[in-house]
Amino acid sequence: MLQEDLRKKAGQLFAVGFHGVVPSPEIKTLIHEYGIGGIVLFKRNIQNAMQLQLPGPMALGATHSPELAYQVGQVTGETLRFFGINMNYAPVCDINSEPLNPVIGPRSPGDDPEFVGRFASAAAQGLREQKIIPSVKHFPGHGDTAVDSHYGLPVIEKTREQLERCELIPFRRAVAEGVEAVMTAHISLPAIGDGKLPATLSADVLSILRNEMQFEGMIITDCLEMDGIRATYGTEQGAVLSLEAGSDSIMICHTYAVQVASIQKVCEAVQSGQLSASRLEEAYRRVVKLKSKFLSWDTALLTRSLDDLVTLNRKAATLASNAYSLSVTLVRSDPDVLPLSKSGHLVLLFPGERTPAGGAVDGEGLRMKGAYDATVFGEALKAHNQATVELHYGSAELSTEQYKLVEAADAVVLVTFNARESPFQREMGLKLAQHTRKLVTIAACSPYDFLDDDSIKTYITTYEPTIEAFTAAANILFGAIIPKGALPVGSKNVALSSVHVSPFEAASDLAELAEVWNTALPTYPLPADSLHRFLTQANGHHFVARLESKIIGFCVMYMTTNRGTTCCQLAVLAVHPSYQRQGVGTALIAEARTWLMKNYKPCSLSLGSSFPRFWPGIPTDLGQEVQGFFVHRGFHLNPLIPRSVDLYQDIKDFQPPEKYVARAKERGFTFAPLQPQQYEECLAGQKRNFSYNPAWVDMYHKLDPKEHPSSIMTAFDSHGKQVGWTLMLSPSSPVLQQNWAFPPLCGPKTGLIGCVGVDEEYRKAGVGLALLCHAIEDMKQRGVEGVFVDWVSLEGWYEQLGFKIWRSYRTGQM
Repeated sequence: MLQEDLRKKAGQLFAVGFHGVVPSPEIKTLIHEYGIGGIVLFKRNIQNAMQLQLPGPMALGATHSPELAYQVGQVTGETLRFFGINMNYAPVCDINSEPLNPVIGPRSPGDDPEFVGRFASAAAQGLREQKIIPSVKHFPGHGDTAVDSHYGLPVIEKTREQLERCELIPFRRAVAEGVEAVMTAHISLPAIGDGKLPATLSADVLSILRNEMQFEGMIITDCLEMDGIRATYGTEQGAVLSLEAGSDSIMICHTYAVQVASIQKVCEAVQSGQLSASRLEEAYRRVVKLKSKFLSWDTALLTRSLDDLVTLNRKAATLASNAYSLSVTLVRSDPDVLPLSKSGHLVLLFPGERTPAGGAVDGEGLRMKGAYDATVFGEALKAHNQATVELHYGSAELSTEQYKLVEAADAVVLVTFNARESPFQREMGLKLAQHTRKLVTIAACSPYDFLDDDSIKTYITTYEPTIEAFTAAANILFGAIIPKGALPVGSKNVALSSVHVSPFEAASDLAELAEVWNTALPTYPLPADSLHRFLTQANGHHFVARLESKIIGFCVMYMTTNRGTTCCQLAVLAVHPSYQRQGVGTALIAEARTWLMKNYKPCSLSLGSSFPRFWPGIPTDLGQEVQGFFVHRGFHLNPLIPRSVDLYQDIKDFQPPEKYVARAKERGFTFAPLQPQQYEECLAGQKRNFSYNPAWVDMYHKLDPKEHPSSIMTAFDSHGKQVGWTLMLSPSSPVLQQNWAFPPLCGPKTGLIGCVGVDEEYRKAGVGLALLCHAIEDMKQRGVEGVFVDWVSLEGWYEQLGFKIWRSYRTGQM
């Protein structure tokens, strides 16, 4: 590869930032000489961002409305598209499970994995519909740390099992829904792989995303100038190591010399063989593929009018006003404080020093703190009370004159920004609680400032330090609007904290499990004795979820082998209706995955079961919500074509179509139930044709004609060689009763046809349909009134004999 071609191919893998509100000479050089793939814009690149203000993730989380998150995603996408921006490094999939996290905080929707997944999914869809590329972050989860990776390398001491129960849940959902890009985190995970490298540089961590979650999109690093990488491995070497680990795009946000040196370092690594040319090509293909899906020159060069921008801004303002009014949360309220008087003496105490804002919020990784203009916040209060007095406070004590104003005030409004990281703000809040008539504390960023301090009796949180959010808070203070926001953190369901998952014990659990089954699945009723047969088979591993001692949910799993690979089949997952949508199903899946990883790693988990057979997948008659449940937990659902269906036919009046029977007879084929002396040849035929499916072969092993006469219909050629077989089980067959759950739902005299196979040499010779005709006739003569055919994918073949779909299914796996 020519040097220039290599440089520009490597350059396509880099997303870089620059300084200023117009393109700098450096960024122009990176574009023309190095062919960079993307440009990252920060607040420093935007002259006036006021028109761009929409609620952030935690503010949206406080509305508890994913639909609102979707609408904000749409308007955000529409606005970005107007300005020619085509990718957003959002939404955040981090779970804010550590209140002291200095870098995530309000950038996360909340502290519950499923909750975060719902909001991230909605926001991503809104962006996607506006042709803006979403990128979920920060894989595998940056929420449970008190260290900011802009300034150090956070260490998360969680095991893989713990990550599966929390951090990975939103990412699994995003990947299953087809998210286009995932950003990695600069965090250390000692329990994953050798634990030596940060996640961004770790092939072990990225293989979870790429191989286990089956993510086919673009993996992009967080900025490699953050100290989590720069101070440990160096940005330039980090670029090479991240590509080696499996990343596709490298972000370097700040320094031109470092950007150039990193591109050159990648080129040198390819030339020396440290980084394979195939890995470079793979990353390049993913970047180019993503661009081709979302970008075109027609849209890139489209000129838009200012009138369009005015209309768009009005739309955004209306949405923002509604969203902020629904998000600002009155956490606690002293009954004698609110609403505030519009004529009383009101003091606004506002931080006069820079306050912690989180490196990614204001400082862009440059160890800066946030500074906010108290005037605009004061104006929001003065809109209701013109007598509002604005005071600034800091690490020094208030002056004597200031204290007099505070003590004389009818009410004091104290504003804090991330007070848990700022001792002077905490001290001021706790002191004022003892020395004011009426105190209202507004946490204008992190909701944790005084969340657990009951001495702060009237406490409001806005989740972000914006005038829009503060205006909504002011409206609540003076009774202009009713507070509607609800905390998206710190509000775990106390009752369900007592739920625990344990292995199923037939002797003690069967009766309760059967009750949950028939309550949760009323259209698929099963008696306890049938469940006992299915749940006590040797290849089964099942779990129950208990609230205290009561079973409220369960999952049924079977281990099987397919084409030489051991896999686990999730046959049934059910939760009592009174406890649905409360995390019980998620807990069962997490326990199942934990058990699998300990005992069968690596092992896939598929939906549906072969033997014993409940369903081949998710019954579609249970509705889209059930399918969505599994997608949201990281399962990849397969298309409905080819189909997976069960068929049924009432055979009391069945007459075999003469054309099929006659054609087979003319070609010398004969049909008869398998006899004991023919059994060995039958088994040899199954192994020869269907050895890739051990469950199929095993089913024939269970049907020795000596013990199970008239259970296998066989086709013979003119020389007496066996060329086709099908099971034809009567309702009383112990093999049917042990392996198929639902034929009895079609009627008490329903038998089963299954494992229909023709020797490869004789396929498409008219054997199969004639074989079925003879099997149905034989079953009819034995008093069978209906025939059930399970797990059919062939379109229209069985229908030629009159079969119709009984149920259809959606298969899937993770």
